[in-house]
Amino acid sequence: MTKPRRRLTIPVEIFNREFDAKVLLSCFAAERGFTVIIGEKHEIQLNLAALPKSIYLPTNLHNRNAIVFSLLAQLGHSLVGTDEEAIVYCSPEVYVKEKLGSTEFSRPNLFLAWGPENARIWKAQPTYNGMPLHITGNSRVDLLRPEMRQYWTPQVETIHKKFGKIILINTNFGKLNHFRPNKGAEKEALERAAVSPSDVDEFDLGMARHRLALFQYFQEMVGQMAAAFPGHTILIRPHPSENHETWKQAANGYTNVQVHIEGHVIPWLLAADAIIHNSCTTGLEGYVLKRPVFSYQPIISDRFDKQLPNAVSRRATSSRELIELIKTTLSGVQTPQENASEAKTRLIEQYLAALQGPFASENIVKTLETFDATCSPPSPKWGTVFAAKSQALGRKLRRRFNAHFRMGDQNRSQRYNYLNHIFPNITLAHIEERIGRLQRALGRFHHTQVRPLHDNIFEIFRH
Repeated sequence: MTKPRRRLTIPVEIFNREFDAKVLLSCFAAERGFTVIIGEKHEIQLNLAALPKSIYLPTNLHNRNAIVFSLLAQLGHSLVGTDEEAIVYCSPEVYVKEKLGSTEFSRPNLFLAWGPENARIWKAQPTYNGMPLHITGNSRVDLLRPEMRQYWTPQVETIHKKFGKIILINTNFGKLNHFRPNKGAEKEALERAAVSPSDVDEFDLGMARHRLALFQYFQEMVGQMAAAFPGHTILIRPHPSENHETWKQAANGYTNVQVHIEGHVIPWLLAADAIIHNSCTTGLEGYVLKRPVFSYQPIISDRFDKQLPNAVSRRATSSRELIELIKTTLSGVQTPQENASEAKTRLIEQYLAALQGPFASENIVKTLETFDATCSPPSPKWGTVFAAKSQALGRKLRRRFNAHFRMGDQNRSQRYNYLNHIFPNITLAHIEERIGRLQRALGRFHHTQVRPLHDNIFEIFRH
C-alpha cells in the first residue's frame, strides 16, 4: 500500500503577486496526491498550533522568520528553501545582505531555485547546509507562458473595455513611499542622515538618494506622458507596498491618467501598448510576455540600479527619449534595441528556469514527491511538540488581543491595515474561480476540490 503524501503548506504574502501562481502550484500538487494548505502568510503563521505536519514552502529565508521557522521545526514540519525575491537585485552581495538570513538560511531540508544564477548564489553562502538544491523554476514564471494566455483573457478584455488603449507605468518606490507613513528603509535613511549623516551606512544613504531622485523624475514624467499620448490612458500601477495617494496626486489634473492596483499585474502587462518601469520585476515579466518594455533611467547607477529588468528593456535616459521610443514602437517601426532579443533571452535563461518544457510547478511537485518518498518527516518528542503548540497558541492569542483591544496604537493600526491591503479577505469563490480558469486553460485539474479551513486559509486536494 502506498503511503499517503504529506501535506504541503504554501503561505502567500502579497496576494496580487503570488496567489494565482500558488493556486496553480497547489493544483499540480493535488493532481499528484498532495493535500495543500494555502492562504495568507500572517494567518497561517498564527494558526501553526492547529495545522498538521507538512512540507512548508516559505516566501523568503530572512532572519525575520526565526520564530516561525523554529516553531515549524519543533512541530515536525519540513522546511523548503524558497524565496519570492531571489532574482531582481542590484548585486548578489546586496541580495544576500538584504534577503538571506545568516541563521535561517541554514534551516531548510531542501532548496528550490528560480534558475542557475539563484542556485549559484545560494550554494556560495557560508551558511549553505549542503542539503539538496534543485533548479525547478518558480510557479510565477508559469503564469507568463503562452499556454496560460487563455487564463488571463477575461481580465485583459475587461481592461480594454474599461480603459481603451493604455500605457502602463509600474512603480516600485515602497522604501520611500511606503503604505505605512512611518515605514520605508530609504525614507528612514534620509531622515537619519538629515540629523547625522555619519550614522547612516554609506551604501544605504547612496541608494536612498538615488531612489529619491528617480521617484521625483517618475512623478514629473506622468504629466509629460499624458500630454504626449492623449489617445491613451496613462495607467499608474504602484507596488503593493506603496502609498497610492502620492500617485493620485501626481495624476491630479490629467484627464487621461488613472491609478489602479486591482488584480494580478499580468493582464495589465498584456493589455498595455507600452510598459514603463525602472528596476522592476514587471520589466522582466513584460519581456517574457513579449510586450514592449521601457526602462526609464534619467539617472543611471551600476551600483544602485537593479540590472536584470533594465537589461531586457529598451532604455530611455530622458522623458523626451522615452516618448520618442514609445511613439516609434506604436508606429510599428522596430527600434535597434529590439534586435538584441537573442542576447536578452540567453541572459534571462540564467535567472529563470522552465520557460519551456515542463512547467516550473511540475518540476517543483516532482522534486517534492521524491523528497516526500525518501526523507522521513521529523519526529520531535511529545514534550517539544506540546511546548511549541503552547508557544504558537500564546502568540496567536496575544496578536488577536492586540488586534481587538489595542488598536489605539497608531503603529499597530497601520500594520494591520497594511496586512489587509496586501492580502484582503477572500472567500472560497476566489479560489474556485481561479481553479475553473485553470481547468479551461490547461484542460486538467478537473478532480481538484477546495474547502475553507480558517479565515483566509484553504485546503486544496484531489477527490
